[in-house]
Amino acid sequence: MLTTSRRRTTDGPTSLPTPHELAALTGDRDRVVDLIRICSLLVVVAGHSIMLTVDTSEGAIRLGNTLGDVPILQPATWLLQVLPLFFFAGAAASTHGWISRASHDHPTAGHWLFTRVQRLLRPLVWYLGAVLLLLAGLTTAGLDAAADVVARLGVQLLWFLGAYLLVLAVVPLLQRICTPRHVMIALGTCWGSAAVIDVMRFADGPSWLGYLNFLTVWTIPAVLGVAYAKRILRPVTAAAVATGVLILDVGLVYRGPYEVSLVTVPGQQLSNMSPPSLLLAGHAVVLCAGAIAVRRVLAKIAARPRVWWWVVLGNRGAMTLYLWHLPVLAAIIVSGAVTGLDRADVHSASFPIIVGAQTMLLLALMVPVVAVLSPLENRPLRWWDDPVARRSGRARDLALVAVLVCLGVAVLMVSRYGLLGDGVGWLIAGIGCATTARVLALRPPSPRGADTVPGDHASLQVSASRRSTTLDESHRRRRRSSRAGFRARPALRVTTTPSIHRPMHEELADRGHFRRRNGIPRTRRPRGGRGVGRRGLRCGGRPRAVVRGEIRAPR
Repeated sequence: MLTTSRRRTTDGPTSLPTPHELAALTGDRDRVVDLIRICSLLVVVAGHSIMLTVDTSEGAIRLGNTLGDVPILQPATWLLQVLPLFFFAGAAASTHGWISRASHDHPTAGHWLFTRVQRLLRPLVWYLGAVLLLLAGLTTAGLDAAADVVARLGVQLLWFLGAYLLVLAVVPLLQRICTPRHVMIALGTCWGSAAVIDVMRFADGPSWLGYLNFLTVWTIPAVLGVAYAKRILRPVTAAAVATGVLILDVGLVYRGPYEVSLVTVPGQQLSNMSPPSLLLAGHAVVLCAGAIAVRRVLAKIAARPRVWWWVVLGNRGAMTLYLWHLPVLAAIIVSGAVTGLDRADVHSASFPIIVGAQTMLLLALMVPVVAVLSPLENRPLRWWDDPVARRSGRARDLALVAVLVCLGVAVLMVSRYGLLGDGVGWLIAGIGCATTARVLALRPPSPRGADTVPGDHASLQVSASRRSTTLDESHRRRRRSSRAGFRARPALRVTTTPSIHRPMHEELADRGHFRRRNGIPRTRRPRGGRGVGRRGLRCGGRPRAVVRGEIRAPR
């Protein structure tokens, strides 16, 4: 969200709000969810930098893992493996959006899921385009070793997007959770399913069974995210659950077949990550239940304006941060190798210093990188980001859910095989699924006479004391060319936000307003009151609406 104040500038480029302005604008958000999301991503970024080793001797590029060379560090993954918290935050945020609507306003599951996928895959389009261009350039130049690394490592982190999409598909079902008993039943079902799948794997069952745990294990943080959003579990109960499951996890490592490391390490007999294991399921319970237990502490931290300022700006580019941190890290490592600061020998005295300095440099460089690339994440794509209807028929909606689940599976397979061999086929299948989903997703009926701009979901929101309206981009241009409107101007705040709304005529009708030029039936004109003008605001010399609270004009 990008905000400027009228006191600063009128038509110039927007500037970032101050911490106190941002705190006032986002007062109704659950700050703990946003804090958990960005902190978990920062830990992931730092963890990848700490673990990666690169050996470029003998003309080849060999990637290694610090945890494999120094096994004593593997218990640290119980602190560094925080991706369950991202699933937790995503489910909590989705639940907040779901329960904030009236019962008659709930969207159907497929169309709700597609609106999430629109936002989720938007930065992926730009990232994959850059990776494919780089891969083509390296292949053309004959740098086969570097091309192989890019083809495999460039898409390795996409497994998270595939798993996250699968979890989002079950979030509408999880909204039925309303009591602590429901939470325990859901957790027990997921944990028990993961245990059965692991037992079958260990008993010489088919290897593909383990990949079913991508859904069962990663649904666990989503269950606890729903419980957090609905305030179902008390902090004391959550702390007790986290403690009990932590003891159980220690027992699984000490007496069971599971490895200590919660990330994949070369030479492991059993990976806890790919596919997810029962130990990772328990770890997800510990982290997410622990987050519920310390919610009040996190809320106090997020309530600080300066902290919240960084949290909001970081969340605007969360997927940019996740997708682009490995290319930036690769550039740092290559630059270090050229200057003699390589990561080949983990036992050398300089290795901790080099890794620590490069990790801090990575975190610092990601600030301008996210600032430059995050607009791509928040800029709607033509056709792909066209508005989506809130509801559709059952058959069409179920087909849309099925196609999006197939899309999640395709993304998982691309991350597994890379952009080589079978991975290319899965990439084509994923593109086909995304295209089919866009075709299946219904568009909202357009109000008669409304001017629409395909692919443009950016709206200009002008807010004042007890008076606000939303103007489309074309009307903003008219207002710039004519200064007849807003003659008596209070201190205004201009906000550019991505908006994917339900049909605009329904929204206006529910708010009790009318717009004759948009084909909305005329109703009783409001009689005024505090902050309500009889003639309404005039934008560019043309009356737009009688304002009471907020009006969203069709784009």
